[in-house]
Amino acid sequence: MNLRLKFREHFRENRIQYCMVAALFTLGLIMGALKAGDLEGGVKERLLEMIDLYLGEQQGVYGPAVFVSALLNQGRFILAIWALGLTVIGIPLILAVVFMRGFSLGFTAGFLFQEKAAQGVLLTFISLLPQNLIYVPVLLIASVIAVDFSLYIVRGRSYNRAPLGVSLLGYTSLVGMLMLVFMLGAFIEAYLVSWLLDSFIK
Repeated sequence: MNLRLKFREHFRENRIQYCMVAALFTLGLIMGALKAGDLEGGVKERLLEMIDLYLGEQQGVYGPAVFVSALLNQGRFILAIWALGLTVIGIPLILAVVFMRGFSLGFTAGFLFQEKAAQGVLLTFISLLPQNLIYVPVLLIASVIAVDFSLYIVRGRSYNRAPLGVSLLGYTSLVGMLMLVFMLGAFIEAYLVSWLLDSFIK
């Protein structure tokens, strides 16, 4: 069975889990965007100052240092999901991570839309969209894989004929491969997004 067929089988067997994590992520996006509109004036002003300061600091900054920073800041979500998948109580916590990731993304985009108008729309597409085309799918796939492994632990080894060590190795290998894909998002954030932001600021 080739890799494409394996992926199709995986998505078919886990369609309920994918619908669940996608719905939670979308709910987080919506609630984050709505929360951005409920901020008080003083908080909004402080956040705008922080954004302007951040944009000023980003001018001419890109390369390996930004790549490492992006990989560490974003990769922690995947590592957290992997670790939670190893626990019996991991499923609700994994879903919480997915929701909070959606919330933070929705809040950031919503705030930029509301406070910077057309400039905010452009800034959102430049600074958030490119890398998240990689980050978000990887996050959702890793979450489903972690939920499956956590279910395997909850149900016991008798549910699956594969020994625990073999299943753990397979689970860790899959998450490791996803981290390699995740690195592409960090590369985009470090080089393409940083360059676009630099051009936008100028």
